[in-house]
Amino acid sequence: MFAIRYQQIPLQFLFEHQATLAGLGKIGLRSLKKTKIAPVDWQSLASINEVIDAPSQDLIEHYIQWSGAASNKYLDSIPPHMVSQWGLSFATRLLLQTHYPLSQVINQGVSLKIHGKIPRTEKLMIQAKIAQVDERNGLARISVQITTGTIAEPELVEALLHMAFILPHFEKTKRPETNDTKLWHTLGEWSTRSDDGLKFALLTGDFNPIHWVTPLAKLSSFGQKVLHGFGVFARSFEFLPEPVQQIDVRFLKPVKLPSEHNRVETSTEQEQKYLRVVGSAGQICLMGQYS
Repeated sequence: MFAIRYQQIPLQFLFEHQATLAGLGKIGLRSLKKTKIAPVDWQSLASINEVIDAPSQDLIEHYIQWSGAASNKYLDSIPPHMVSQWGLSFATRLLLQTHYPLSQVINQGVSLKIHGKIPRTEKLMIQAKIAQVDERNGLARISVQITTGTIAEPELVEALLHMAFILPHFEKTKRPETNDTKLWHTLGEWSTRSDDGLKFALLTGDFNPIHWVTPLAKLSSFGQKVLHGFGVFARSFEFLPEPVQQIDVRFLKPVKLPSEHNRVETSTEQEQKYLRVVGSAGQICLMGQYS
């Protein structure tokens, strides 16, 4: 288990999330106006290619400390899972061109392919596109690809953000239970404080109120504040042995705020490595595989 030092997150980091906050504002306005958008062919949507400034050194340092990474691990690079800080705004811009109700998005998971280290001191080249849309059984599953690199090396980290939107004819079905016969080994565990949702929002710009506004979170299906899926991923990623070249995880159940003893476990079967996070009540919060 690692202990994460209590840290204050500076409010001035809000100025580094202007693109994400602008996108969230557009989602809110569209919801209030109840604007109906005609369906479009997602394959006809143009990809986005832009060069942006890297996050500030101060923001990167606070993010690394929050995630629990070793202090010497990212001396001259940006953690690959920090893609959520800039990736969310690009994903929002793409999805705002579709007819899906963005205020009801469900983050289902993330896949990363890590080809190299993202440098701290260079401008970032971002390539973003909708990679896949699958509408079935009243659910629209969408994968947005965010490729991050530099002008010289444009493909250092490829991320697929997996999301879902509930459609009007959705009918909830119970997932079939599967018997897990893997032999799991505990890598460590981590805990959360009540304000970790607000901290992660200040670090990434994802200010969905279910993560930090108690009265609104109580009205949600979770009944209380929960940690961002990417926050669960970031803290758990840092337990894995280096170097991770590829990882694919799904967010299955939320980690509630506060919570203690969230176990990060790994298993190896036939050369395939698996990862899961087991919450304090024994629930599987995150499941995936890596190499």
